Order: sequence, then C-alpha cells, then structure tokens
Amino acid sequence: MRIAFISFIKDPWGGSEELWAAAAEQAMKEGYEVIISAIKLNVPAPRFEALAEKGAKLQYRRGFINPVWTKKERVFRKIILFLQNIIQNPFHKLFHTNPDVVVYTGAAYSMTLNKPLFDGLMRKNIPYVLNIQVNVEYGRPVNNEEAQYLSKVYEQAAASVFVSERNLEVAERHLLLRIKNAKVLRNPVNLPAISALPMPGIEDGIHIAIVANLLVNHKGQDLALALFRMPKWRSRPLHLHLYGSGYDEAYLKALASFYEIEDRVRFHGKTSDILSVWKNNHILLLPSLNEGTPLALVEAMLCARPVITTDVGGNTEWVRDGVDGFIAAGANLQALDDALERTWQQRAALAAMGLSAFERAKSLHEPAPGKRFLELILQHGQ
Repeated sequence: MRIAFISFIKDPWGGSEELWAAAAEQAMKEGYEVIISAIKLNVPAPRFEALAEKGAKLQYRRGFINPVWTKKERVFRKIILFLQNIIQNPFHKLFHTNPDVVVYTGAAYSMTLNKPLFDGLMRKNIPYVLNIQVNVEYGRPVNNEEAQYLSKVYEQAAASVFVSERNLEVAERHLLLRIKNAKVLRNPVNLPAISALPMPGIEDGIHIAIVANLLVNHKGQDLALALFRMPKWRSRPLHLHLYGSGYDEAYLKALASFYEIEDRVRFHGKTSDILSVWKNNHILLLPSLNEGTPLALVEAMLCARPVITTDVGGNTEWVRDGVDGFIAAGANLQALDDALERTWQQRAALAAMGLSAFERAKSLHEPAPGKRFLELILQHGQ
C-alpha cells in the first residue's frame, strides 16, 4: 500500500506533526511505501530529512508565506501563488504517485485553504483521512459558504481523527454537521520514559513554565506577561520561564521589557529536553486561546507537574480543576489571575497535585498512538 502524508507546517516542526510522523515511521517498519508532501521552507526541517533517510519519498511544494514579511510582500506572494496554482495544481507530484490513501494533518477548517488537494481527492475518489489537531472556539471562523465546502470534505472523508472531544464538538456546532467516522486519538509524547519526577524545592520561589511555540494568537503568552506585571504578583516569589520559538518572540521580549518584568521572565528558546524542563520547574502554565490537546500539557502531567490552563480544546479532558491543577474559565486576565491565585493559596500541595496529575495522565495516555493511527489508516486504503 502507498500512503501519502500531507504536512502544512510552516515552522521547522511542531507538536501537530508528531502523530502522522509516528504513523509514517510505523508504516515504513511494516513495509508500506510512504510519501510525504511538505511545504518548502527556507531551511529544511531536520525531521523531514530524517524520515526521508528511513525510506520516505519526500516531496516539497510551493506555498510558504512568511508572517514576518511586510503586508505588501505577503499580498504579492499570495497573488503569485494563486496564479501558479491556477496554472498547475501544487499537489501534482502527489497525484502522479497514485496514493492508495492520503492523510491530511491540519486545523479543523484549514481544508478551505487547500482546495486544490481536496478537489483532486474527491474527483479522483482517493480515500483520505483527516488528522485534526486544533480548533478555534471563540467565534465562528467560517462563513456559510466555507461551512458548506467543509461539510462536503468531512462527509467524504474515510475517517476524521481529532485529538480531543471538544474539538469535535465545536466543529459539529460550527458546521451544523454530525461528522461521521469521527474518532479521538491522542498524540505521542516526547519522553524517553514515563515516570514521576520529584518536585523541586520552593526555597527561591515557584518556577512556572510555558512550553509552547511563541505564537500569542494561539498560545496567549502575552496574557501571562500581563498577569506577571500585576502588583500582587510582582510582590510574590514567582518566576516565569518561556520555552519555545516562533514569530512572536521579538514581540514577547519587547513586552517583558515594556512591563519592566525582565527580572521575572526568562526566555530559554526551543528545547527537546522535556525532562530537564520539569526537573527545574514546578507548574505548567498554558494561557491558550485555542487548543487541540497540547503535548506540553500531557508531558508535564506525565512528569508529575500540575497544570494551570484555560478551558479550551481538550485541556479539561485531562486536567481536573483543583485536583491536577487549575482551570481558568477563559483566556483573559481575570480568569488567569483567579487560577494563579488558587494555585498560590495551595502551593504547599503542589507535589501532591503533581502526583495526581501523573496518575491521571497515565490513565489517559495512549502508549502507541502511531501504531493505532496506522491501523486506522490501513482500514481505509484502496
């Protein structure tokens, strides 16, 4: 069987890529042919190259629009891209390989941005599996025309795999659609082993970590900085550590300076050493505006760390308020302040809450998601 995986990531790598990548590696181990279609970036992603070394056929396609470009340059590039796509389908290489099944990874409504792919799949009757990694809850981000197209895409999908029940429920509400063949499958984690780490002491204060790409419209790190500039939090021994990289890094560093909290906030950059993060920090903070089920949340819990997070995506499917951490009712300062205040008042119980989070995550964690995902994919190949 020939399996094609479609990636739309515009960064070197991200948590949303882990599930399909694990399935691709498993497929190659079992002797299946794997094709990967990815957007050509200025710097090739090392993980794509590693998959190619294991036997995957890697195809790069046009489509990269850098958010840091000026508006004029972005508009110009989009016009050129639109004209190029009219002349030639950007997925022409993929269609020439005649895949038996195609696996698409993206946000719940991103298919409207990739009509050349889905129009071709539906026209050629090629089975496809949707791997939905995130959804937007605040507002309805699609109009009626887009919703009609998306409904058609979902209805013709062989399967639609979501990473949280909440993402599925929101998609059905926005699209006025009961999504058939919908399943929930959790992402892999980047841990060498599953074990509870001892909680560090709090002699020099409580160390709070945000582990996420630096994208404020998604992860909400700017809200955390606004929280830390409040007088009551300035007077308490709290330290904020940001792990990750992204297009908003310069803005967030400037914001920390603007709020005059540089002595309380440290930027560590991107790291793959998750155990080191949780050997040195007490709590995960995720002030997200939207989510799927963030890997950082699951990894923190599996390292026995409590979580403060917003009530979006699959967060509350993992974190029980007051048991495994604290839930902010919304992505706003009042809700986050309330959650952090409750954390502060129960700071003596952080280690116990961390152990509760560990047991909770162990009970929900999928030990072999790549294998499970591949089994599902194989059910729908031609």
